[in-house]
Amino acid sequence: MPDSSESNNPGLDLADNTLTKFEQQSVSMFSLVKTLLSTSTMPHIILIVLFSAILYTVARIDSVTDFAAMAFTSLSAGYLITALLAKHKTVNNWITLNDEIPLDEKSLILRIIYRFRICLFPLISAGVIFLLLIFTTGKDGMIPDANKSIPLILGMLFIIWSIVQGTSFSHWSSTTCAKKSSDAKKLVSMKSSIIILFITISSVSILLACLFYQLGDINNSLSESLLKSIPFTILALGATIGSLSYSWNYKKLSSMKPRLQKFSNRWTTICHLFVTWHLLTIWRQNFMEPSVIQVFIEEIVLMIFTVFVAIWSMTSKGYKSKFKLITEENALPWGLAFGYAYAGSVAMLTTFFDDIKIVMSIGHSVVIITVFFAHKLVLRNLIDKDNIIVEVNRIVVNSEPSTAPKHDDIEIVQTKFGSAAETKPKSEEVWQEDDDVDWNKAQQQVQIDNIEWD
Repeated sequence: MPDSSESNNPGLDLADNTLTKFEQQSVSMFSLVKTLLSTSTMPHIILIVLFSAILYTVARIDSVTDFAAMAFTSLSAGYLITALLAKHKTVNNWITLNDEIPLDEKSLILRIIYRFRICLFPLISAGVIFLLLIFTTGKDGMIPDANKSIPLILGMLFIIWSIVQGTSFSHWSSTTCAKKSSDAKKLVSMKSSIIILFITISSVSILLACLFYQLGDINNSLSESLLKSIPFTILALGATIGSLSYSWNYKKLSSMKPRLQKFSNRWTTICHLFVTWHLLTIWRQNFMEPSVIQVFIEEIVLMIFTVFVAIWSMTSKGYKSKFKLITEENALPWGLAFGYAYAGSVAMLTTFFDDIKIVMSIGHSVVIITVFFAHKLVLRNLIDKDNIIVEVNRIVVNSEPSTAPKHDDIEIVQTKFGSAAETKPKSEEVWQEDDDVDWNKAQQQVQIDNIEWD
């Protein structure tokens, strides 16, 4: 393992240059949350909560499941259109509250209703999409009864939303882990970092599992809850060991430089804590009896988290880019479009499986697999980029001017075979007369038997 003193060598310690690329993509999550939860756009947030709850309930009725699926799809498409047009000042004014308008003379109810006027443009767009779906996929439409397949298609998108959650979280957390740290000057033994990781995962697993066992049955003693938490803790540690085995080679390579090692340790810890939370949700849904309210609140929080990290990820990818798909002006409509699609997928899958626990287990499992893959992928890309930078720097250093003659003073001597056989300084003459050669001496004839020369 190289010593940390090697960091003084520019050809070896270039981890800062590699990790800085992550930092340059950083967009403040606090700023994004502030934008999405701004009071000037709060009616949109209230509306998605109301519509999602109503349509989720309606979707459970077999006769109107298709209607609910088309409504979710139309609302998502309506806000998607709004997001694409929100960069225009006129449209942005339509979907944002203007505090300069006096409302003191109106009653409280009228003021509340008046504030919801900013939802008219996306709702009108959604209404147009809904009518198009009826006329094109309805019973008498261009594609008769095609609307029957909309619930299935919307439900299948849930797998995509789970993958989006895993990849977006990976993008956000890897960028966060890349931030500089003052204690990233020294290397830590690989064994110590793995032990710390296992202690962290074990502690969090026991605490969270014990907490939910206590909430599930308040009559349980603390020792009983701790005992019941042991199997889940073993499961969490097993998942961590499996993930580390999958990415072990890159984990070892990242421990060769102080800052790469610091990033790797943070990145690995955050990823596996996230995986532990998803594992605990699956465990609770299959081996515990969480209340419907607990599951509903947890999945609402998960949906909001997914929307936030997805918007953050897409915003960061457009950072310093001329073409920005998501900006501060249209971040909220994009988030609402994702939110309606996500809620619609959950509602449709719940209808098909008739049990939200099965749906959530599938989603959490997909997220776990995605994070495992992303953990290795990020480490691999980081190591590969660092190796390329080191190699380029080595070539540049080796090609720096030295005591050798400059190219301007070198003359290439061309041989009859067309290749450069040697180089000679221009200051030297090509012809050089040998002093030890007698040029006037008579040449001696070659003597061969039975041959007489004329």
